[in-house]
Amino acid sequence: TYGKIEVLAKLPGGGGTWPAIWMLGSNFSTVGWPTCGEIDIMEHVCNNPGTIQSALHNPSSYGNTVYKRSTSISNETEEFHVYSMIWSEEQISFYLDGERFYVYRPENRDSRNWPYDKPQFLILNIAMGGTLGGDIDPNFTESTMEIDYVRIYQ
Repeated sequence: TYGKIEVLAKLPGGGGTWPAIWMLGSNFSTVGWPTCGEIDIMEHVCNNPGTIQSALHNPSSYGNTVYKRSTSISNETEEFHVYSMIWSEEQISFYLDGERFYVYRPENRDSRNWPYDKPQFLILNIAMGGTLGGDIDPNFTESTMEIDYVRIYQ
């Protein structure tokens, strides 16, 4: 609960790949989603190159959440970039290569918009297709998300 996470990664390429660096509430098995809260540090839709997004899912906004922000990125599949988040009792800030591009800070925090006062666990994955990933390129064969490091500070 609370701290800073940094992941130095090179993202996969190919239409339909949907890499993500995200967190899910540790109480997922008892309260379910979205009550447990989800923090998407970075999501990339390879059908939309040059853009990443960060998002928060909770009971007040989930699925196609309104709590999200996109930012531009270049060479995301050819170069390593630092995707990071700083999480405190009051807000969650998202960064790309040290530049903050989104702050989530609800004025009146309650269990519907701020389930982020409990432990979460980190997930790094690549999904294929789906609602956000979109159509998979019929010529797609393989790709890789390369991780140089994951650093977690409290």
